[in-house]
Amino acid sequence: MSYPRNAATPPIVAVGAIYLLADSTIQTTGASVRVKTGTGAWGSGAGTLACDSTSGIWTYAPTQAETDAESFVVGVYKASSTSAQVTVATSASATAGYIGVDWSKLTAATTTVNLSGTTISTTQQVASVSGSVGSVTGAVGSVTGAVGSVTARVTANTDQWGGVTVTGMPLPTTSYTAPPSASTNATAVRTELTTELNRIDATISSRLATTSYTTPPTAGAIADAVWDESYSTHTTAGTFGKLMDTLRKSNNVIEGTILASPTPTTTVFRISGADYPTGALEHAILWMGSGASENQNSPILTTTNNGDGTVTVTLEEALVTAPSAGDTVLIDPTSHVHAITDIQAGLATAANLLIVSDRVSYSLTILAGACSDAQTAAETYTLTIGGNTFTVDYTGLDSSGNRSTTTLSKT
Repeated sequence: MSYPRNAATPPIVAVGAIYLLADSTIQTTGASVRVKTGTGAWGSGAGTLACDSTSGIWTYAPTQAETDAESFVVGVYKASSTSAQVTVATSASATAGYIGVDWSKLTAATTTVNLSGTTISTTQQVASVSGSVGSVTGAVGSVTGAVGSVTARVTANTDQWGGVTVTGMPLPTTSYTAPPSASTNATAVRTELTTELNRIDATISSRLATTSYTTPPTAGAIADAVWDESYSTHTTAGTFGKLMDTLRKSNNVIEGTILASPTPTTTVFRISGADYPTGALEHAILWMGSGASENQNSPILTTTNNGDGTVTVTLEEALVTAPSAGDTVLIDPTSHVHAITDIQAGLATAANLLIVSDRVSYSLTILAGACSDAQTAAETYTLTIGGNTFTVDYTGLDSSGNRSTTTLSKT
């Protein structure tokens, strides 16, 4: 068969057998392959070398690139052995079993060739036909290109149009789009007429003067103007402006922005937008409106007005993460959380509670404790409560029975 040139999957090439020079035994393993493509240099084969262990025949499946020439040579070799080689001539076709035809070489044909039963590729072109075409028995499927000219008259065949005997060129009865009906045309005219009348009945804006004229604002501009209007001037009782003002005041929030200097920490930072006197915002709740610490909050311990429109804030409880310059803070001035130290100051401390507990224990010692040296000046009372021993010791007793010089001890 012809060997295809530059095929995507080249056929396998049989190279032959090789023999060990020492004893002429057929070698079926350990061989290598070299390939020479066209006029190129020899090189190691990039395809697949294989051997039939039964027959000893070596075969080679070349790569597509190794077959891209008019011919290529495959050589199989092994040390201390004979070599085998084969030269493969390729065809102009990339399909195995087919040959490529160079149409430019087919000139001045001298033999009439019968092409009956042969399908000629539609990709081939006949540049011109000098003589006449006697007849075409079968149907001509289609003519893709234009017909330059027809010198003689084209006569109609008997069944040129669907088996109907005709003369001249009537409309076909099949594969034909009929023109629209009268009613369809009328409907289309009415539709177009409506469109044109609407154009004539122009909008008011198209009739406005082109000079000395201010274009009315768009809906978006009107909405922006409403939302950006100062609320301080819309406080008339019974209006929505007054309602919004009341809602604003009942949900008052102060917004500030953290500044870069000094460097903000989790408890101390300087903000702009909250120019209030020193201490005015103490004990109000502050929460972060943006940044890495967004939604974290803490009561304000102290605020200091810096005299430049900024306030330094010290939080009572540290944020989890330190804020950054540009982060926003929100302060609820209507909230008030007492500082922990203030709350503690209003409660009994552990030390104060211990004093009270000891005094009660001493009183119980006198009432229910064991007494030694009774009815003497040195009466002593002892009582153990909660693991502690309380002792009340007297050293004085007057004639009326009143005690004096009391000593209290706890062990």
